[in-house]
Amino acid sequence: MGVVENMKDVADIVKKFNDIDLNRRILTLENEVLDLSREKRRAEERIEELELALNLSKALVMRGPFYYLEGDAIPHCPACWEAKKIAIHLHHARRPMPVGDVLYCPTCKTDYRARSAI
Repeated sequence: MGVVENMKDVADIVKKFNDIDLNRRILTLENEVLDLSREKRRAEERIEELELALNLSKALVMRGPFYYLEGDAIPHCPACWEAKKIAIHLHHARRPMPVGDVLYCPTCKTDYRARSAI
């Protein structure tokens, strides 16, 4: 049985005694426990986010002007990675260029000229 369930059981027992002050205190305590439970869950989610970001940071390697993940042939935007630590795949531009391919980032809208980057 968890803390929240225990608090509800205590609140039910206290109601039987019909002590208004004690009921208020139990209700306040129950709300504080719920708030702490929510804060704990948010902290756990944040830890998970940070662990994923750390693992990604270790996995991305720079080859030439772009960042790559091992086993992924599509490069990631160096501007987005270096500025915001977000890994965004680059896309082929739909406009012809006389010198090689043009890759662009859909997030920061930066264009990159590359000779067979993908």
